[in-house]
Amino acid sequence: MLRLLNSRMPGRSSQAGFSFVELVITVGMIVVATTLAMPTFLNYLRSARVRAAAETVSSYLNQGRQLAIKTNGPVCVTNTTSAVQFRAINCSGTFIAVPGLMNTSSNIRLPENTTLAVATGSSPIFGQLGNAAAGMTYNVTDVPSGRQLRVVVSPSGRVCLAPAGATTCP
Repeated sequence: MLRLLNSRMPGRSSQAGFSFVELVITVGMIVVATTLAMPTFLNYLRSARVRAAAETVSSYLNQGRQLAIKTNGPVCVTNTTSAVQFRAINCSGTFIAVPGLMNTSSNIRLPENTTLAVATGSSPIFGQLGNAAAGMTYNVTDVPSGRQLRVVVSPSGRVCLAPAGATTCP
């Protein structure tokens, strides 16, 4: 029995491994699978990037709301295309320092390759109860892909994400 196991199989050499043809076929299959999957992956990556930026803006707005509740006074959340600022009382008041979030110019930076623009309304001013003085909508745009999501602030103070073109929370 042992002698049968040790004997060579007909047509096989004594060296083990894969043949060149087997390796070429395997690499070819991997290249084809990668080529077919790449558009789907890039689509996911672009969508995830704009969603992450919109969620970041939403969290900054919620933080401004929490600051208003904590300080028992109005807080305005102002913005540029690439940064957000918290100001006391009104939108021209003093800056509110948030440790760990802002740089020396009191700007809280947005994620790279994203822009922020006001779609409707003006900068939200949150009251001491967490409500917004008026509703507003931000457009968050991923610059490389041009994809947009909206961040909506309702008069009740609720902050939510919505598809581009929407003006109310879903």
